[in-house]
Amino acid sequence: MADTLTSPLSRRRLFVAGALGLASVASLSTIAPASAADEDWTEEFLTRSETREGFVVDDMDDWQIENAKFLIAAVKGHDLGKDAATIVLITAIVEAWLYNYEPAVDADSGGLFQQRPSMGWGTYDEVRHKKRAVDAFLGLGDHSSAPGLLQAIPDYDDWEPGAAAQAVQASAHPERYAEQVAAAQLIWERYADDVEPYTD
Repeated sequence: MADTLTSPLSRRRLFVAGALGLASVASLSTIAPASAADEDWTEEFLTRSETREGFVVDDMDDWQIENAKFLIAAVKGHDLGKDAATIVLITAIVEAWLYNYEPAVDADSGGLFQQRPSMGWGTYDEVRHKKRAVDAFLGLGDHSSAPGLLQAIPDYDDWEPGAAAQAVQASAHPERYAEQVAAAQLIWERYADDVEPYTD
């Protein structure tokens, strides 16, 4: 049935796809959203269970590329640069493999950063809203009471990126962030020059 779905999915259809078991990247690669080159950023969701398989930049699908570009655009929209973007990207890679998760994967967590409403990151919808999620992570979202990057460690650019991510996320697996620094920096180098700041 996955082969018959060739157009971008709405949020509602993604719920249906998840219910039918169309949850693997292989199944969804044919139904990924259109290119975000025009920066018409979407709030599309991917329903997929958490994975610890190896992350490879050259194997990123359209969903992951769109979300990576969006995160870079949002960081640039706050007049922040490569250091902040690296921390944002490694966190989104580790927490959600650069997918905007709709269903709760761990407790009440969701979205690109697996933020938890019960921990003050915003409402169910806000942690799954890509712009609000990255703003909250940076400490620039007035909807979030959790301390973000700029609040927790204003001198983040003097920190090792993985340690900075851990200072915000307080993960049970802090070592995972440092593993993705090279991937995040490669993503920045590959896409940053072609992405305009996003402020909406």
